Amino acid sequence: MFDGGEGVWYFQGIVYFATKGDDRIWAIDVEAQTIEVIYDRATAEAPNDILSGVDNLFVTAQGDVLVAEDGGDMQVVVILPDRTLKPLLQVTGQDASEIAGIAFSPDGRRMYFSSDRGGRNGLGGFTNGLGMIYEMTVPEGV
Repeated sequence: MFDGGEGVWYFQGIVYFATKGDDRIWAIDVEAQTIEVIYDRATAEAPNDILSGVDNLFVTAQGDVLVAEDGGDMQVVVILPDRTLKPLLQVTGQDASEIAGIAFSPDGRRMYFSSDRGGRNGLGGFTNGLGMIYEMTVPEGV
């Protein structure tokens, strides 16, 4: 039924997950026993058609769904509770990589994520990097 399950997150009775094969983000309401697509690349219209290669995800305390791209534009895109999309960040120069592992410091002021194959060339003839971890400071009031 699902085409390439990826990231999953439980938040306030809702299970959010990504399916990479069809570029969709799903929400299952555990109590109501309902399921819906909250983002579908195939039907998204501008300006909300900026997300592709859906992969890992993270849900903030405010209910914003942060989606990391595997490929695509190498962005982390935020799906707001009203279902509008906003690009949060973009990694450039690492086209063969993917963004993963979004996490926040306990105080919520720093966000961490990885570029799986970013950085210096790997060993043993691999042309991709060994990976990089990024830290981003979140502005006050966000």
